[in-house]
Amino acid sequence: MVRRGFIRFAALASVVALAASACSSGATPTPSAPTTGTATPTPAAVAPTPTPGQLVTPATNQPTIMINGVEHVVVQWFVGLGSGTNPSQITLEQLVVNDFNAAQDKKPSGTNGDPIYLSLNIVQNTTATDILKTQLAANNAPDIVGPVGVKGRAAFEGVWADITPLATKAGFDLTQYDPNVLKLLSTNGVLDGFPYAVYPSFIFFNKDLFDEAGLAYPPQKVGDKYTVKGAEAAAVFGVADGAQVDWSWDNVRKLAMLLSVDKNGKDATETGFDPANQVQFGFDFMWSEGRRMGSDFGSGSFVAADGKTAQFPDAWKAAWTWYYNGIWTDHFIANATEEGSTLLASGNPPSSGHEAMAEMFQWYDCCMSASATAASKTIKKWDIAIQPSYQGTITAPMDMDVFSITKASKDPQDAFTALAYIAGRGDLSASYGGIPLVGDQLTFYHTYIDAMLKPEFPLIYANGGDVDWQVAIDMEKYAPAIHHEAAMPNYVKSMDDYSKIWTTLGTTSGLDMNTVFSQVVTALQADFNEQATP
Repeated sequence: MVRRGFIRFAALASVVALAASACSSGATPTPSAPTTGTATPTPAAVAPTPTPGQLVTPATNQPTIMINGVEHVVVQWFVGLGSGTNPSQITLEQLVVNDFNAAQDKKPSGTNGDPIYLSLNIVQNTTATDILKTQLAANNAPDIVGPVGVKGRAAFEGVWADITPLATKAGFDLTQYDPNVLKLLSTNGVLDGFPYAVYPSFIFFNKDLFDEAGLAYPPQKVGDKYTVKGAEAAAVFGVADGAQVDWSWDNVRKLAMLLSVDKNGKDATETGFDPANQVQFGFDFMWSEGRRMGSDFGSGSFVAADGKTAQFPDAWKAAWTWYYNGIWTDHFIANATEEGSTLLASGNPPSSGHEAMAEMFQWYDCCMSASATAASKTIKKWDIAIQPSYQGTITAPMDMDVFSITKASKDPQDAFTALAYIAGRGDLSASYGGIPLVGDQLTFYHTYIDAMLKPEFPLIYANGGDVDWQVAIDMEKYAPAIHHEAAMPNYVKSMDDYSKIWTTLGTTSGLDMNTVFSQVVTALQADFNEQATP
């Protein structure tokens, strides 16, 4: 199957920022709340000396501040532990702060009738953990931290306040959230994170590459099968042309091989295919890591139910093996060197136009317009499909962002008031790529996400079309029972040690996977034991 005219689209602006599960939008959608754009009056207090890594320095570290002769209660908002550090996000965060503070001048909402002054502190994601630890140790804790995911909070066990009594006193209804979500966000039965946004996973596919190959698109409704199209595809799948097969990881492998092409136009199923000169790849797990990728095949954990024994779930073994063979045997996934090449946009394969499918989280979609001018000239059509099944079961890992209030906050109730406002800004959530946990999610997609993408990808929206966002909503129902970033003993060191082994899959051919599994369990057990030792 010879391919010509391979489609390309532009590399995204920032790998580092996006790898933190965040992305910037090329256009700011219409806000969900009225925005005045009014600048906050300059506080009388002198701003603290900037710390290395800070992008926006807080106006004051004092608990109160005088503005125009009126005392304001200061609430510090710390951003950077998760998303929020891309330029367009910073601009919107500052607008949200300005809008909140301007409203306080008209209708104070502090618990004692005083106006609240929301003070923004944004730091680099790469230094956020160390900066926050320093602030906590210096008794200079921020009030609000977020948005932040499960992994970002893991290094701060015991730091976060119980949200429930604060919400109750504020009259905020937590019963609107799914009890299972609240349970997932709780630590030892305490809800210590405000439920903010979800980032479901799905399969991105480049319609142009499918059209060029003459292959049918992946299914977009749970229960639908994949239609095999064309004589070559029929031979590869071992069925008749036009037959339907399960949308399983095994069949994704076959499809991805058909979409992996060398410089001579041969695909990875054909005799004479040259993997050393590959110009197109069929699949990738976008910015994945071992636990998340394992969870695509089934829910699991590296720590057994006793909380102290290391294990390697069977479904995760199957996932790692599938991934490894996809790189070194079947050649439909790029190895680490190939992924970092200019062909694949220096680490952003879907944005290169040389990758047909990718498993990714919702937060990547907002980044499709991050380099708007270039992207609009190169990529024309793309959409999303449901996650494949493994042994008949679909599992769709889901990232989650929360906002937390620190136990060391000097005014947690007023912090909750400010937090509730921040969390209610739909434009801000969209800029993070997050989808609210409550409300009409499909309307949210059309109001905010489509508004970001439509100017850059007009062919998707031509004649009333759009991205099928119902796919993402449907995938939320298939999130694994155990979150892929769930706690385990000696979390930071355990993460580091198993990740070192995980990265060898993309760099080293000829590995024995059973040996790899044993290495992971051995390393993790040593880490678990180290934490247990007094």
